[in-house]
Amino acid sequence: IGFACGDVIFDKDGVSAIAVFSEMSLFVYREGKSLKQHLQSLYDKYGEFVSHNGYFFMEDMGVVDKIMDRIRNGGKYDTDLSPYEVDYIRDLDGSGYDSSKPDKKPTLPPTPMMTFGFTNGCTVQLRPSGTEPKFKFYIEMKGEPGVSRGEVTEKLNEFVPLVLDKLLEPKKNGLKM
Repeated sequence: IGFACGDVIFDKDGVSAIAVFSEMSLFVYREGKSLKQHLQSLYDKYGEFVSHNGYFFMEDMGVVDKIMDRIRNGGKYDTDLSPYEVDYIRDLDGSGYDSSKPDKKPTLPPTPMMTFGFTNGCTVQLRPSGTEPKFKFYIEMKGEPGVSRGEVTEKLNEFVPLVLDKLLEPKKNGLKM
């Protein structure tokens, strides 16, 4: 477990993360605030961020390619996730694709991961586990400043099942929680 800090260490590293966190803590405490107060000031300024992460178990590892190929749809990515509107897609597998870039090339290195950005502030990342028979998902919603964490959580809870069902088709693909 770790966090990639800036452009010095290009991997998750717990030691550098705790060093940066300690430096930030000292700065915040010297200003007479607690870390909780500082975090709340960031939420007040930028909005609440709520995540819903998890995974599905799969018996057949071949289902990963089946799902990703269906979404890729021969380069015409399946973006029909109504009522939600896809803002961008980033596919880091193979030669890569990023619809948010003018040249459609991702700036991140290749890895078997696909990211969907939605106009409602949600981001969905999908990837297979590298070590276990799991299909992982990471879903985050950014709320607008002034919108409570409860409201953002409620919107995310409506979003998650519909989008996971449409993207991964768990029943059809034999995925189990």
